[in-house]
This record gives sequence, C-alpha cells and structure tokens, in this order.
Amino acid sequence: MCKRIIEHFRGTTWREHTLDSLQKHQLAVSLFTPDAFQYYLPAYMLQSLDAWLDTCLIPFLLTKQFLPPHPEESKTKKNQYAKRCAIFNAQQRQAVILYLREYAASGTSLAPEDVTRAIAQLEKPPELLSPEIARAEVRPH
Repeated sequence: MCKRIIEHFRGTTWREHTLDSLQKHQLAVSLFTPDAFQYYLPAYMLQSLDAWLDTCLIPFLLTKQFLPPHPEESKTKKNQYAKRCAIFNAQQRQAVILYLREYAASGTSLAPEDVTRAIAQLEKPPELLSPEIARAEVRPH
C-alpha cells in the first residue's frame, strides 16, 4: 500500500490531483509525513469541498488528523501529532477551520463531535510536548 501511495504522489503537485485520484488514496492522509500532509492537504480540502456526500471519508479522515491523541497514547504518537500540527501557520490553520466549519454545516459529518473538537484544537496555538522538537524539527512559518 505504501509503495502505491508513494508512486501516486511522487513528482506531483497538490494542484494536479482530482477527486477520483484522491479518493483512491484517501487513507494516505494518515500516513503522510508532516511536510507531505501540509503540502497535499489543500488538494484534499478543495476537491472534497461541497462534495460532502461523494467524499464522506475524506473530510472524516482530515478531521481525525487534527484531533489530539488520547492521554494513554505513547509519547512517540503524541510527538508525531505535535509535529504535524505545529507545521501549520496561523493562516493555514484558519483555512482548515473554515473547511471544517463548512463540513459541519453540511450535516454530512460522520462524527460531528470530532469536528467540534478538531476546530477547538486548531484554534489553540500549537503546543509541542518537547522543546527539543521545536528546535530540531519544526520550521517557523
């Protein structure tokens, strides 16, 4: 599966992807590195915007990417989440919030409470669990 995802996205820009191609690789959003997730997120958002019934899994999976890990999750998983969220600047986080609000307003959300929680997380400044991560791996925007 990972090889197919890599081959599908290799050498492409986020603008090149159609709804059909993204639906075939919708699970990729949870496998992307923080940089790849940030880069391809606009494609997933724009292609699924106002096509909620046709793409119900895409906005659901995007919502899940912005939910904080459960308290019992490993430190590694918490750090991965922190790195993924910290890479987005305020303007990018605002764009995701607007997308999630549209998704919530559509009435097609598979988990409306998760959309509310994801928006609340995005409205907070990103907090890293470890200062070492901020210095070593997260670029300021």
